[in-house]
Amino acid sequence: MRPIVVDFLGTLFITFCIGVATALVLGACVVLMAAEARGATQPRETRSEIAELALTHNLVTKYTSLIAIDRTPARPAAATR
Repeated sequence: MRPIVVDFLGTLFITFCIGVATALVLGACVVLMAAEARGATQPRETRSEIAELALTHNLVTKYTSLIAIDRTPARPAAATR
């Protein structure tokens, strides 16, 4: 009977620890997302580095955007109006 009680208490303790760890991680995520929602900005130098890297590699970021232009003719060149 004693090993069953010890196993139960061990399982209960591990479950509790997992729950606490999950709560801490979720709390950290909420704090980080709240800081971003409040408009916590990065220094101007960091923003310019992000923009330069994004434009070099054709990436869309929070500070850059790209426009796609289709240069395919709408109709063949030999077509008449």
